[in-house]
Amino acid sequence: MDRLPPLSATVLALAAVAALAAGCGGGEQPRISRVEGVKASGQTPAPERWCDVFYAGADAPTLALPKVVPARTGERLPVVQTDRWVWVNLWATWCGPCRREMPLVLRWHEQLGKDGIGADLWFLSVDAREQDLTRFLQENPTVAPGNSVRLAASSDLDRWLAGFPGAPTGSIPLQVIAAPGGKVRCIRAGSLREGDYPIVKTLFTH
Repeated sequence: MDRLPPLSATVLALAAVAALAAGCGGGEQPRISRVEGVKASGQTPAPERWCDVFYAGADAPTLALPKVVPARTGERLPVVQTDRWVWVNLWATWCGPCRREMPLVLRWHEQLGKDGIGADLWFLSVDAREQDLTRFLQENPTVAPGNSVRLAASSDLDRWLAGFPGAPTGSIPLQVIAAPGGKVRCIRAGSLREGDYPIVKTLFTH
């Protein structure tokens, strides 16, 4: 299993969100198996199949973060730049799959830059207690660097996800990826895998 079942009040709030089907610009796409490798077919699968929801066209929802606070005490709240790709990684300190994939997310973000793809990476913690996140980041200073924020109120999460028609709910990690211009292009739940980078690169150039 690469999805974490609900373990806290925050994720219980996630589970309460209805999974809306309308407005998905990509239509009904067959999903890629979580273990389907790129080498299996010799071709990189289409990003529409990698995403749980793929939005295309003018009807795609616009990315706007929920109310957040800096993850680290004393830091200023960063601003979302909509003139470039934006990748938001939802995670929590108590989520093992989230912690395991974060070095991979950072490595892929660095590789995107080397491949000439400008993207801002955001880490959005859904930890309900500020002290839990503060202690974790103090003990793990290299985790969630840069644009790192925490949800100001757990109750805001369900309303935020409801703004993305068809978005998966009830589990983290969750990736929300928006194209230049601020329109959300892809939402995917569940852990990322080493072999997925070619698909991700295709998504960022799609």
